[in-house]
Amino acid sequence: MRVALFAAALLALNYSAVAKDADPNPIQGLWFATDYPALQIRAGEDTTLPLTIYNYGLPPQRTALTISDTPAGWKADITGGGKPVSAAFVDHDGKASLTLKLSIPASAAPGTYKILLHAEGDSAKSDLPIAISLAAPLAAKLTAIPKFPVLKGSPKSSFDFNVTVKNESGSDMLVNLSADAPPGFTTTFKEGYGTQELTSLPFKAGESKDLSVSIKPAPNAPAGEVAVLVHAVGDKAQAETRLRLDIAGQPSLSLSGEDGRLSGNAYAGQEKSFPLVLHNSGTASATNIALSASPPSGWKVTFDPKQIPEVPVDADQKINVLITPGPKALAGDYMVTLTAAGTGQSQSAEYRVSVTTSTLWGLTGVGVIGAALLVLVGAVGRFGRR
Repeated sequence: MRVALFAAALLALNYSAVAKDADPNPIQGLWFATDYPALQIRAGEDTTLPLTIYNYGLPPQRTALTISDTPAGWKADITGGGKPVSAAFVDHDGKASLTLKLSIPASAAPGTYKILLHAEGDSAKSDLPIAISLAAPLAAKLTAIPKFPVLKGSPKSSFDFNVTVKNESGSDMLVNLSADAPPGFTTTFKEGYGTQELTSLPFKAGESKDLSVSIKPAPNAPAGEVAVLVHAVGDKAQAETRLRLDIAGQPSLSLSGEDGRLSGNAYAGQEKSFPLVLHNSGTASATNIALSASPPSGWKVTFDPKQIPEVPVDADQKINVLITPGPKALAGDYMVTLTAAGTGQSQSAEYRVSVTTSTLWGLTGVGVIGAALLVLVGAVGRFGRR
């Protein structure tokens, strides 16, 4: 009996302590809330706002979601999990996370606007007013910024520039691409590391893209710095950037006979000198030029001079090539490949050599034939009498 009374007293004491610590005004209800109930944005921009529905002390319930007081031309959606939703389920002492998406036309007038979000459950409801201060839209603007505005190479190089184009406005834009380059130069546009050549490219509001601008000089482009103006033109704005090509000079050699011919006559086994002219029609001096030849087997070819230190731009260098056909070469035409190779440049030419046999060999042949005839006549006379 005493034990029962003691237990009852202890239970009453604990209940009294819990009742004393309990909140006399517990929170109950449904709340529709956001961290940013007032915000400032620009006309023509899209924005998102985080939303939360809280359920304190109520049974789990389905809450219907609506938006009212949306200004004309505005688009407002409540999304959950990335998709538009019209209701959300909120557990007891739980919450549901949502997002408000707003699209405001660029034509909307600056000022203060309000929209009202409403959540209504089975046993409670909540309103969330949103105040929006609308600023004037950003002026349409395009920028084009090269990573390296100056590149160096030769007339045979491809100058590949990386240019970042950005649409710094609140509306989408289709941008046309073009370039002002000297005659004979070619310019192509590609997106990033793509392979497809482009003439235009769409840009969303605030979007930037990296473009590859490839410029190939004309084959005869002179040495020096050349400017190419690149244009990015949209329907509401345009931008341009100046790219510079630092073109280094390059020699261009040609090898020919003194009279323009690349042919001559020679006797088998006898050295013959042929005059040649080495001309530099490039935009830089040709230096450290070595001369070589690829003759038929058994032939000998030498040059005078053997080495040429330099041939300036638009200058000539006279050369003598000494060709000795093989001593047993038959009469006919033979090709000798002559090559002049310098720093960064090489040029070859085919020289035709018409070989004739020596007159000494002809007289020797006649003598041999005459001696043979004498021997034949003597033999006929001697053996014929028998």
